[in-house]
Amino acid sequence: MTDSPITRMFAWWNQAFVAHGFTTETFAEHFTDDADFIVDGGLRATGPEAIAAHFGRIRAKCDAVELVVPPVATLSDETQGFVQYRCTFSSEGKAGSEVCMAHAFYRNGKIARYEVISRAEQA
Repeated sequence: MTDSPITRMFAWWNQAFVAHGFTTETFAEHFTDDADFIVDGGLRATGPEAIAAHFGRIRAKCDAVELVVPPVATLSDETQGFVQYRCTFSSEGKAGSEVCMAHAFYRNGKIARYEVISRAEQA
């Protein structure tokens, strides 16, 4: 897996979901103070506190969520990165998965903007 702010965040995220580790402080290790988190064209959160709250709400609704690593593909340099990946989840006994494409801008080794589009994966 290519080392980049995105792939480091993915590795941490999966562990944090299981350990209830979604805090402002832990998201601040991966996202800048003004980072926008955009999903399917809609701004979901800005900054680590709001991003932690966003994922806290998801965690409260889901029994399990995993960003599958290694990602399908990554392309990254010091300023930006692209990633194609799968996300699996279960909630109330039902399982599903999505295919996702994301683009991120980096600043000082952290994610300054993360934009993802996702679609339900066909069985």
